[in-house]
Amino acid sequence: MRRARDGKGSAFRERDAVLETGSPRIGSGRGSGQKEGSSLGPGFVLAPWVILVAAFAGGCSRTAGATAAVEIGRLGATLGKFQHPRAIAVNPKSGRVYVADRSGRIQLFEAGGAPVLEWRMPEWEKGQPVGLAVEDDGSLLVNDSHYNRILRYSADGSRILASWGAEGKGPGQFTFGRDVVVDSEGCVYAGDYGGLNDRIQKFTRRGEFLLEWGRCGDGPGEFHRPQGMAIERRGSAEHLLVADCANHRVQRFTREGAWVSSFGKIGSGPGEMRYPNGIAIGLDGAIYVSEWGNNRVQRFDSDGRSEGVWGAPGRAPGELSTPWEIAAGPDGTLYVADYGNHRVQAFRWAGGTIALRR
Repeated sequence: MRRARDGKGSAFRERDAVLETGSPRIGSGRGSGQKEGSSLGPGFVLAPWVILVAAFAGGCSRTAGATAAVEIGRLGATLGKFQHPRAIAVNPKSGRVYVADRSGRIQLFEAGGAPVLEWRMPEWEKGQPVGLAVEDDGSLLVNDSHYNRILRYSADGSRILASWGAEGKGPGQFTFGRDVVVDSEGCVYAGDYGGLNDRIQKFTRRGEFLLEWGRCGDGPGEFHRPQGMAIERRGSAEHLLVADCANHRVQRFTREGAWVSSFGKIGSGPGEMRYPNGIAIGLDGAIYVSEWGNNRVQRFDSDGRSEGVWGAPGRAPGELSTPWEIAAGPDGTLYVADYGNHRVQAFRWAGGTIALRR
């Protein structure tokens, strides 16, 4: 089900005067106490608060195709620490990483894991954001789920540049917003669920409602909690991939909301999923899905064929506990919001196709 509008949605409200959110807390960045020698490759510099761990090889749930993992952060409420991180986005130009957690904070890290700064959402008592996206000019979009809105921040978090959305089930409104992504033309896609209102909405960069599609269900183009999203570019074509969480699958759509294909079903074997929460597209076009229920990341080719997994249930380095989001950096690094372990883990997938062994 798709509904379109003329691009003049009344739910949008751009701030006449830029709102100040307070001075972000600033960290030491690249300048203090860092150690060289990360195995993740050139440009990835380790700092004292990140831990390098050995890669796992073989087995039924781990892959020999991944490099060593790096842990970023641990449990805490200060800069560089997390309380249940669940939204993550990477600036495709600088490689800097934004992470939102359940304390209502957004933190910015260098590509090597050094914390740069943090700020807190204007409201967070009702709930915290679950979606982040970096726009072409470096602005950060936040799907502020429990406050039924999309916020646009300056890159350093010091200003709210725009806000749109309201509570409700109509065009431009949200019940519980999910992820947010941006296509090459600057159009914004936001997921929503709750009250049989599972859908995707598309907006102009100014927040004007364009169209929506989806409803609660398990048929093509229907959703049970559309969670993570990613823009897939194949040649000149762009598609929207959606992690259809409670349907245990990934769906592919045109930018106009037409259903194209899907892959996955419930399970823990190759090509199966259990509550996929996040999705990212690698430099080589591979699709990476973080599975909340299987405590792993699974890699697929562009046709939806499984090429291996990384991770296993647990709290040790290289293991996962209810992972939420996943994002890909411009150098091929993958960042996973390891929700239950209060950390972000970073790794790279080495080599070509990786056979899953059971």
